Amino acid sequence: MKKHAYSIVNIGSVLLFMTFIVLCLVVFATLSLSSSVSEYQYSQKLASHNRDYYQACGQASKILHNIDDILKGAHTSSSAQYYAKAKSKLSSLEGVTSDFSGKAPTITYETPVSRIQSLRVTLTLNPPSQTADGYYKITAWQEVPSSDWEGDDKLNLMK
Repeated sequence: MKKHAYSIVNIGSVLLFMTFIVLCLVVFATLSLSSSVSEYQYSQKLASHNRDYYQACGQASKILHNIDDILKGAHTSSSAQYYAKAKSKLSSLEGVTSDFSGKAPTITYETPVSRIQSLRVTLTLNPPSQTADGYYKITAWQEVPSSDWEGDDKLNLMK
């Protein structure tokens, strides 16, 4: 009788299954690592933006304090000429614009947040007879772009 020769290398189903499992674990570990790195980078950008934003808020609050002192001084000296005195004193502040032409005068200023964004604050002055609630109302405290956006909507399909 002849004996059949079997190959020495016998790849069983268990070995194939274990190879597949190890391969899956390597792929999932790589995906997990790449997503955690991208989330870390995003959190760093967000932390940097928040730090810049709150520094700009601090600068805006200092300017607001100066404006409050100016309005207080203009109101206590003469409530009849409150707007005229406030306008002349506000013109000395750098970066602060005021508009006394409308029914409700407004004061606007900006502080930079980053190279592409600024924090714009708009105040609406209360009439001289209604300063018990304060000299102004904050009507806007918002981030705005520092420059105009110029979109490129051209499609060069054929040259």
